[in-house]
Amino acid sequence: MTILVSGATGNIGGEVIRHLLERKASIRALVRDRQKAANLEAQGVELAQGDFNQPETLEAALRGAETAFLVMPNDSHQVRLEGNFIDAATRAGVHHVVKLSVLRSGELPSTFQQWHRQIEEHLEASGMTWTHLRPNMLMQNMRWFIETMVQQGAFYHSIAGDTPISHIDARDVAAVAALCLTQSGHENQAYALTGAEAISFEQVTQYFASALSQSLQFIQVAPADMKAARLANGEPEWYLDAEAQLFECWQSGAGAMITPTYSDLMQRSPNTFESYAREYVQARTQNFQSPAGA
Repeated sequence: MTILVSGATGNIGGEVIRHLLERKASIRALVRDRQKAANLEAQGVELAQGDFNQPETLEAALRGAETAFLVMPNDSHQVRLEGNFIDAATRAGVHHVVKLSVLRSGELPSTFQQWHRQIEEHLEASGMTWTHLRPNMLMQNMRWFIETMVQQGAFYHSIAGDTPISHIDARDVAAVAALCLTQSGHENQAYALTGAEAISFEQVTQYFASALSQSLQFIQVAPADMKAARLANGEPEWYLDAEAQLFECWQSGAGAMITPTYSDLMQRSPNTFESYAREYVQARTQNFQSPAGA
């Protein structure tokens, strides 16, 4: 059975491939640039070049695959682009698609949740069987804030520091994806994936402070100030506005839900944020040689 994995060089797609290699699966990686995926090819992964904006390339890449993993970076045209993938998979004869979605898809009045639910509905109507993976905020998203933690001794965010969020490790999400891609029994299921605890950004700050062996503080900033700073860094306004909608939902408690889904499926506990922070810093020790105040 051939499994096609989109986003093969990305945060989650790459982890899905790692788990599938451990399962000795036959893997085809969808890539835009073959050179960037040379390391995958060296591991025995078949490469297929394709672009979500070019449906004919997707269909060619998907032909002969029985199952597929659908993930792509956030995009202002996400509904159309993921729809292209779903339609191409249908035409190519794919039987089952595992889609990376978001927690509380369709439930929250935020752009990301509404877009992903539209894509889920498209997949459900395709005639293929499906599995929706709906993770909460990924622990790996915190890497964007490490530089200011190290250089300024502070974690800046517009969400109140005591807001609980049940972060989950992207590697755990990928493990569930690999399970659903290689075993039956997950057809037409939607899995809400969270960590085993809901922690605040103040707690996140302390976990990184311990891992970095330096003093850190959490500082809440006004949403407008955070948006202005990130616009100055070149981030698109549509994305920042959509993210701000999600932040409002989290501050109302929408991100605090905890599900046993990961443990039930994998028969083990999900990674903790404390462990993730320690592993992240240890793996990048050479990057953290000049802490704030040094």
